[in-house]
Amino acid sequence: MHKRNGTPSVAYDNDLAFLGDAPVLYHCHHFNLFLDQSVDDALGPKVGPALRFAAAREASYQLLASLVRAADAVTPAERVALAEHVFASMGHGRLRIDAPQGVGKAVGEHLHYGQAWFEKYGATVRRRSPADAFAAGFAAAAVDLAYDLPPLSSAATEERCVAMRAPRCEFTIRRGEPEEARPRVDRAAVAATSADGWIPAGLHEDAIASIAATLRAFLAGVESDDSGLIRAFGVYVTMHLAGYYNRITYDTITRVQATAPKMTEVLEMLFRESGHVCVFNTFGGILMSPEWEGAVGTLTGDPAEIVAGGVAIARALGFGRWRIREHVPGERLVIDAPATYESPYYGIRHGEAVRPTCYFLQGAALAIMQLAERVRWSERPALTQAFYNELFRGGLPWRVEQTRCRVRGDDRCAVVVTRS
Repeated sequence: MHKRNGTPSVAYDNDLAFLGDAPVLYHCHHFNLFLDQSVDDALGPKVGPALRFAAAREASYQLLASLVRAADAVTPAERVALAEHVFASMGHGRLRIDAPQGVGKAVGEHLHYGQAWFEKYGATVRRRSPADAFAAGFAAAAVDLAYDLPPLSSAATEERCVAMRAPRCEFTIRRGEPEEARPRVDRAAVAATSADGWIPAGLHEDAIASIAATLRAFLAGVESDDSGLIRAFGVYVTMHLAGYYNRITYDTITRVQATAPKMTEVLEMLFRESGHVCVFNTFGGILMSPEWEGAVGTLTGDPAEIVAGGVAIARALGFGRWRIREHVPGERLVIDAPATYESPYYGIRHGEAVRPTCYFLQGAALAIMQLAERVRWSERPALTQAFYNELFRGGLPWRVEQTRCRVRGDDRCAVVVTRS
């Protein structure tokens, strides 16, 4: 099946989403910027962007290779055109690629990362380095495929960036040495590591499944605008590559554990906070949207309503089949899932873990409890940075623990939120 603009439709297994062969999901610009910055803060201004470029190139190559096969795109021009179209349809802006045989340039207009960074921070902060490592990696992957070059060999450097007050983003593309291939984290591999055994249904299952289906149908009809961006729920939305998020997260953890192990706990806290950022901005925006009111009804602010709504949103966005195992308003929340978008990647790439590794699930579950208990939804609050700081940076009344994780051999991933 295809959408009106010709882009393949997203398919779901266990509420994990796939485009072609690649795991994908929906995230907003607040999450994207926060995660990138956390990686750069941990690894530094050279190693961080280099990792983000490599992760983007690898994940984009997997996606584009499967779409090229499906579209039977043979010529370089067909493959480049397909890549440019997919990039825009996913909400990442407009990218024009001109690099025959791996040498040339790419030009970006309204690129998601650069434009969103400038709009969020540009009035108060002067950025000193480019923001669009994802676009650079995507362009390099497109060139490798278009000209049948060795996979993961083209390099791209962003020379000008709108986040640095340039009128547009410009990239130089050149030939390079191919990166060593890693185990594939594709649809088949994810399915093999995230099967759901016989586990009782969660609380409010019928309502959650219905809301998730309604939201998913809405997302299926959303298309990027003329600038290649998706504006919805008060944020810039991207359909993004789970492989990108997971590689930059777990490669950063691995490097910090090897070089500065005492900083590991701080980094894990930041990755959990990415879940706070997502739930506050994206989940909150969806809950207060006209689409939610039309499909579900006006929010009453009842904690059970917010918790069930948050779990339904997670499913619709491709985060996995989250379920409410237990909920005592004001005291306790237990959420589990047969797999998250994090656990299959970690298991395939890194093997068995000693500690739980679903950082986003941990942070998101805590944030759902915070929104359920401490936001007066009937007052329609503005989801500003100041309100976020008030809720999440002034001392949290909750703590979260991941009690089960697929990468430790458990039958599911589960987190428990309780009063701290």
